[in-house]
Amino acid sequence: MSQFKIFRCTALLCTLMTFAACGGGGGGGGSGSEGDSSYGVRALHAAIDGVPVDITSSATSSPVLTQQVFAGTKGYRSLPETTQTLSITRSQTASDVMGSFVVTPASTDRYSILFYGDNATFGLKTRLITDEIPATSGGDAFVRVVNAVTQAAEVSIVVGSSPSETVPFGENSAYIPTAPGAVNVSAVRTVDGAMIRSGPIETKPGKAYTLLLAGQLGYYVKSVLFADS
Repeated sequence: MSQFKIFRCTALLCTLMTFAACGGGGGGGGSGSEGDSSYGVRALHAAIDGVPVDITSSATSSPVLTQQVFAGTKGYRSLPETTQTLSITRSQTASDVMGSFVVTPASTDRYSILFYGDNATFGLKTRLITDEIPATSGGDAFVRVVNAVTQAAEVSIVVGSSPSETVPFGENSAYIPTAPGAVNVSAVRTVDGAMIRSGPIETKPGKAYTLLLAGQLGYYVKSVLFADS
């Protein structure tokens, strides 16, 4: 095994050990760490060899969110209703800023900061996503998919009985309405049909969800479900 592969395997093992120690779980999503809110900001950590991250705000004296690890499931954290700079930083090292965004949140605004890419090929990237939850009607649930899988420039997704949709790397689909209950979500790499995930997620009427596809295709991929509303 090459030294690089040994390093990547060691990094993954350390990440998963940290993830387990922090109480994270696969696919359960947003069920509620202490301090979770219905509104505010959260981190979507999809970088398989990325460090744990915090979110800080220029309007608060302490981090808004701490120790979000790869594929972690911490939910929203509330924000002051004022113009502020949100930064995603290396955990407990506020000076190591990976991305910053200026926002002026209202009390019911929701934001996700996507942390994705890798150290070796693509670099580590961040993106601010405004979570605009669709108005509910007819008891539908809503599901969107975030493609943060390296080696998958485009992912083709199918949510329930909806038509296939293509999601570029680092981007997200729109919220897709679907009947509530067990909803099958499949995702394949568009160029060759390589399977990323296939299986049901549990949804409730009138609720919205984000399914994060994280990791590296051909190495380790994990899908994590977050409750958005």
